[in-house]
Amino acid sequence: MGYHIATDDQIKSIIKKILKKFRTVNSQNHLKKLVEKELNLKKKKFGVTGSRIRDIALKSNFIKLEIHTREGDPKKLMFKCPVCGSDLHRVKNLTIWGGEVTIELNCKKCGYWTGKKKRIPTRYVFHLKKEG
Repeated sequence: MGYHIATDDQIKSIIKKILKKFRTVNSQNHLKKLVEKELNLKKKKFGVTGSRIRDIALKSNFIKLEIHTREGDPKKLMFKCPVCGSDLHRVKNLTIWGGEVTIELNCKKCGYWTGKKKRIPTRYVFHLKKEG
């Protein structure tokens, strides 16, 4: 028996259902288990990755994502967002000698940011946005 692939819309509606019930899910892994449990009620075997669930959640308009991080290597260069894969935008400041220095990198899509001490995502908390 093989796996079936759920559509983005199926997953999105299940995420919404789960968050309406729980309001907050404290990890990507826990959300993945809840989504798979809901998908597999239909007597088919579905598989879905945590990163796909996170990507679909980020594209929806009803989720607020909280990103917990740890410190990483400050020498590591970053160009893509480690959360959603979008380009990181540089926030620059002028030095007293007239040069420019990057003080922060941020992602316009998901809200991730990092400074001199690189922030490595370790846990994602999913919240249902308040309507209104």
